[in-house]
Amino acid sequence: MNTSNRRLIQIFAFLAAWAVVVVARLVQIQIVRHDEYTTRALRQQERTLALNPVRGSIVDARGRVLAESISAESISADPQMIADHPAVARALASVRALGVTAKEIEEKLDTGSGFVWLARQLPLEVAGQVKKLKLNGVYFLEEHRRSYPRGTLAANVVGYVGVDGEGLSGIEHSFDSYVRGRAGRVTILRDARRGAYVMGGDGSNRPADGKQVVLTIDSVVQFIAERALSRAVEKSRAAGGSAIVLDPRDGSILAMASYPTFDPNHFAAFGPAAWRNRPVQDMYEPGSTFKIITASAGLEEGVVTPSQILDCGNGSIQIGNVTIHEHGGNRYGLITFEEVMTHSSNVGAVRVGLALGPKRFYDYIRRFGFGDRTGIQLPGEAAGLVRRTEKWSALSNASMSIGQEIGVTPIQLAQAVATVANGGVRVEPRVIDRVVDAQQGIVYQPQRVPPVRVISEKTAAVLNEILKVVVARGTGMNAALTDHIVAGKTGTAQKAGRGGYSADRVVASFVGYVPADRPRLVILVVVDEPRIGQYGGTIAAPAFKEIAEATLRYLGVAPSLPSRSLSIGTPLLAAISQEPASGRAASAEPRTGVPDLRGLDARAAIAHATAAGLHVRAVGSGVVQSQTPLPGEALPNDRRIELTLSSPAAPPAVPRNVPSAIALPRAAEAGR
Repeated sequence: MNTSNRRLIQIFAFLAAWAVVVVARLVQIQIVRHDEYTTRALRQQERTLALNPVRGSIVDARGRVLAESISAESISADPQMIADHPAVARALASVRALGVTAKEIEEKLDTGSGFVWLARQLPLEVAGQVKKLKLNGVYFLEEHRRSYPRGTLAANVVGYVGVDGEGLSGIEHSFDSYVRGRAGRVTILRDARRGAYVMGGDGSNRPADGKQVVLTIDSVVQFIAERALSRAVEKSRAAGGSAIVLDPRDGSILAMASYPTFDPNHFAAFGPAAWRNRPVQDMYEPGSTFKIITASAGLEEGVVTPSQILDCGNGSIQIGNVTIHEHGGNRYGLITFEEVMTHSSNVGAVRVGLALGPKRFYDYIRRFGFGDRTGIQLPGEAAGLVRRTEKWSALSNASMSIGQEIGVTPIQLAQAVATVANGGVRVEPRVIDRVVDAQQGIVYQPQRVPPVRVISEKTAAVLNEILKVVVARGTGMNAALTDHIVAGKTGTAQKAGRGGYSADRVVASFVGYVPADRPRLVILVVVDEPRIGQYGGTIAAPAFKEIAEATLRYLGVAPSLPSRSLSIGTPLLAAISQEPASGRAASAEPRTGVPDLRGLDARAAIAHATAAGLHVRAVGSGVVQSQTPLPGEALPNDRRIELTLSSPAAPPAVPRNVPSAIALPRAAEAGR
């Protein structure tokens, strides 16, 4: 074979080998690794981003905006399109409103990725400053950001959202599925010259905006409550506090305040303690405010009457090997049950609780709603701690009579007192009124739970008169108003710790309703661990007064004491006989005859009959239609009178079973 043929063969062999290598490589790229290279190409050429919808607003009962979404822009970058990373980083850091350093930006650009976020949901004016820099490889995307125009107002109720538009607390979290809407999609395409184009965001990829949530909260009442609570906490140098303003007629929450609070516009600058919605999440031992439940059960079961004399043991009572004392070293002897409540006697309350016995007392505790969540649509609600009677110790019956060995939340206690204010009927508290779409059509409205009768109207009316005296001349005098009669109860509960109850760590509280004979507001103020002062009557009662006065004035509630000068401090029966508590005055029959109670509502009729020394049997509810004996007739020997009211009453609630709970530590003394 000559040299020329040999060279041709060598060239042919080389070309054949080269062809085999090329074909093999093509097979590898186009067949074996086809999917991998297709994915890499798409990653280089396009990127699909979620296009967040406009999040629905959250408004108060009168349409005032508490949370809304406003226009914003996010800034991204393609590091591969940026030749000088340090220079671009320095340019961006010169816009101080971005709040990032040149080093932080450069670290993002040096990741080697083809896409990085530089800043999210910036105000339009800040994004405008960056646009003026005209930086290659830096892109802008229109978005929306969450704004809370009223700052800290109702922050613990409204909650806050994360940078990706996800509700993280409060209404923002519990109603996230309504306010979030449906996300859209947008695609960023890059050509061979690395130019960027935005496509999509319309048609089926168009985002669907969220719905509007309407609360029962009133921003003005909320402001009043927050201001009064913060003053009480700061003045007493307390660790925190809660306040609730509730309409007992339908359970609407007009205000729900927590202290400390936070600004949801900058929630990350605050800690978890500030984010907590204390009225629904915090559990505490209520102390003497729980004597309202003890009194309700005792009066309903007939184990005590307002004028019944109780032996308060000269300041102490022995239960097993534990001695329970009166607060402040008081030494009461033989006093009426009305005076037990007026002076917040621990011994007297214990005697009523013991007379009820564990089973009956437990049943009433459960009827009032303790041990169950109220059902208010806010995240993290605690159920409280109510142990079954089989887990009670020999001291439990007595301790729970004065608000120890039981854990409650502020919203539970407010609901229970609203039950008394509402004539013995328990109404579920609510903070959500409705959810509406852009045309104000109702998308969702909470289903109302039927009201449940817990105690009779007679018991509620008698207890109402006792609670009025507590404020008029008892421990709650600092809650009294000039233009309205207040009914309420103070509480100073020692906090449990290792080895028993602390002498200096307490929860001071006051709960009441106003006007007492036509309740419009139930108000609870709880101050946790005050350092200056200790009693609920001196710390929480003034805050109640401040909230009640301003709110009644704002709501336009006419004074319930327009032309009378009831002497504060008059005994119960005398006070009842002077206060008709209805639209017309009571008849002035002589005491030897039956008074005319027709036309009065149940509360006023029972109060007048009790004042006259009569034993009342009321049938139905509402307004008195007829009575037996008739007005003016001679009083029967047994002094009994039957009242027929306008509508039948609902049967008492049957309490649901509750899970076992851990035993709370015990104490030998509770405050007033």
